[in-house]
Amino acid sequence: MTGQKTIIWDFDGTLVQFTSWRYALIDVLNEFEPGHDIDHEQLRPFLRSGFPWHKPEEPHFHLSTPEAWWDSLEPFFTRVYQSVGFNMERAALLARQVRKQMTNPKRFILFEDTIPVLTELKKNGWRNVILSNHMPELPDIVRSLELTPLIEFCLTSGVTGYEKPNPQAFHMALSLAGDPKNVWMAGDNPISDVKGAEIQGIPAILVRGQKNEEAKYKAKDLWEVIKIIEEQ
Repeated sequence: MTGQKTIIWDFDGTLVQFTSWRYALIDVLNEFEPGHDIDHEQLRPFLRSGFPWHKPEEPHFHLSTPEAWWDSLEPFFTRVYQSVGFNMERAALLARQVRKQMTNPKRFILFEDTIPVLTELKKNGWRNVILSNHMPELPDIVRSLELTPLIEFCLTSGVTGYEKPNPQAFHMALSLAGDPKNVWMAGDNPISDVKGAEIQGIPAILVRGQKNEEAKYKAKDLWEVIKIIEEQ
């Protein structure tokens, strides 16, 4: 496997449409608090910190099981619900329901170009791997989306304990891929995906039309990713 050309993919916002945690929290309210008047925009300010990926410099090996990972987030979700008016007891009950909502495979919608592009790359000798700041259940989601035949492996920070752009996240992916000489990163985040990879010497492509003048390579869709990597 060493030396085989490899492309490391981000997941959310890159292979699937962006999955907002705000909507998962609102769906909990829709189920358990019918008739509520809380809008997802009201939750936005309270979700800007609190997830493991908000502190990528801090590894979290103690959260490497689904139970530990989700248990660590329940107090955070409880505070979010308290911030929009629920008392502590009710907020804690609602917080315990977020996991069920967020791990529902139906919440994840593939972009139209995802399967065709991954298929084309595999046919052309590229190995597709996933490296994502995500929950522990991400490999299950990948299987439910029928991506497994196209993906060599899937690394999620919810299991590894490392969040991009932490260097160790990229080192783990490279090591598992056999330290390929021809390797690229493709993702929609200019910091965690692009700069994080470039610092480790991995050329990176900013995808999905993100505006960032510092990114050397940009692709409006995944088809342009193929064009970029095959022209270099």
